[in-house]
Amino acid sequence: MSEEFRAVTRKKWMARRAINPRLRKLSERSIEKDEKEVDVDAFLKRLEQLCTQMVGSDYFLQAMDTVEESLNALTEKEQFTRLLCFGIGPFTRNFQALHQLAFIICTQRHYCIKEAIYFDPVFRESEKQVLQGLSCAIMTENCEAKYAVDERTLFYLPHCPNCLTNNLLWSNWRPHQMKNLVLINNSFESLSLSKPERWLRLDSGYILDILPYAKEFQLEDDYETHNVFNDLSVHVFPLTSLPAEKDRFWSEKEAPTYKDVEMISAEEFTKLSIK
Repeated sequence: MSEEFRAVTRKKWMARRAINPRLRKLSERSIEKDEKEVDVDAFLKRLEQLCTQMVGSDYFLQAMDTVEESLNALTEKEQFTRLLCFGIGPFTRNFQALHQLAFIICTQRHYCIKEAIYFDPVFRESEKQVLQGLSCAIMTENCEAKYAVDERTLFYLPHCPNCLTNNLLWSNWRPHQMKNLVLINNSFESLSLSKPERWLRLDSGYILDILPYAKEFQLEDDYETHNVFNDLSVHVFPLTSLPAEKDRFWSEKEAPTYKDVEMISAEEFTKLSIK
């Protein structure tokens, strides 16, 4: 195998993440306004071809086995009612985001999930049209991943800022809600080892609090193209592992706030004019 396609180890990926968070928000703000829109029909055909390759890949087959293993860890056997994807990125303009989109589309089809909702503040009109062509919905407002659920829901947040996952957990900070979350996102374990706790508390407090009760299933990164699915895991929260409903652990807390994070806030989103 050539150097170009050699797998990136978790250690190397963590080192890269120390640089990337400072750049992601800047790059999102710097998207060229005069970039030509894509041919949506042609792009959909290209995406379908990639999905065909994805569904037959070893990575996808192993990933579905891992997701199934995580679901078996849950006490209640339920079907997914919906899929939500936050922060996948500009997939018509970014190679990694395109492959991540193909993965989650194949996952949706694998589990026959009827409802799929997407949001990323960097989506252009053509990217929205692509998703609509796949019968997916696009959020019109930036909820910052503050999305409460009452049914089994699959969330896909590939390489997103920690504060998005933190917001999602805060929004479901009750055992009867937490048990319905199935997350495919950055590894909690890797996050907990990446910085001193006092720093992690700035944008990941709820992640750290739920960590002892979460079950993590690592997605092995043997995908043929590197730097696409690094350091991702499936996280579930079995009801039998969570503190009791009346435990002080679930006491109501104020919504988390952040300073100097790479997330585009709801307020900032209203000021953007990405077409």
